[in-house]
Amino acid sequence: MGQSQQVASKYAGKRLLIVDDDADMRLLLAEYFRRLGFHVEERESGTAALEPASAGRFDCFVLDVSMPGMTGFELLKRVRNRGVQTPALFLTAHDALDYKVAGFEAGGDDYLAKPFSPRELEYRVEALLKRTGGVQPATDSERVEVGDLVIDKRRHEVIREGARVDLTPLEFQILELLASEPGRAWSRNALLDRVWSTEYEGYQRNIDPHINRLRKKLEVDPKNPRYVLTVRGVGYKLNEAP
Repeated sequence: MGQSQQVASKYAGKRLLIVDDDADMRLLLAEYFRRLGFHVEERESGTAALEPASAGRFDCFVLDVSMPGMTGFELLKRVRNRGVQTPALFLTAHDALDYKVAGFEAGGDDYLAKPFSPRELEYRVEALLKRTGGVQPATDSERVEVGDLVIDKRRHEVIREGARVDLTPLEFQILELLASEPGRAWSRNALLDRVWSTEYEGYQRNIDPHINRLRKKLEVDPKNPRYVLTVRGVGYKLNEAP
């Protein structure tokens, strides 16, 4: 089997939604990912993408940010409000930290500034797909219970007081890492290194919006968290005795 066939088989059956008002960029990326074996759908605007994105049939979203009518940020916020947790990557010409934080707060899982290589985008999409699959190290327990919080790694779900908590793939991975050693303090750099598989030097605060959204979903009072605690001067930990 040739290399192109091996790549195609790896991505066979994966469904990708690309939303970009730049027709040349959209078509280039669509063709690139189709050659890899993806089933690709394209939309030229956030408005046109809202209903297909909300249907929950995709494995990953690639969203341009600056589009007329409805930005990528607004599109993903609406999709998340409808309960769809498909991993999403934003494409944008803006590389400022505040802009990236806004993307994460909108529910995004990754962020790629233009110009970029299609191969780099492929690697990032592949990383998001791996997170969604919830592959666990062999030494990890499949089920972690901390107080009334249950993290089921095999089913990729979280239960609090008997009710399911819907998390994005990235939020689940952060919680899963914290739960691998309850009570251990993780630095922001360590979290970024483990969650993104690389250290985003200078962007340690990128983890904070995800922690804030995680707390909003897990905690009765996010301002006084019981589960995900801040360790001053270090980072975060999962409370071993909430």
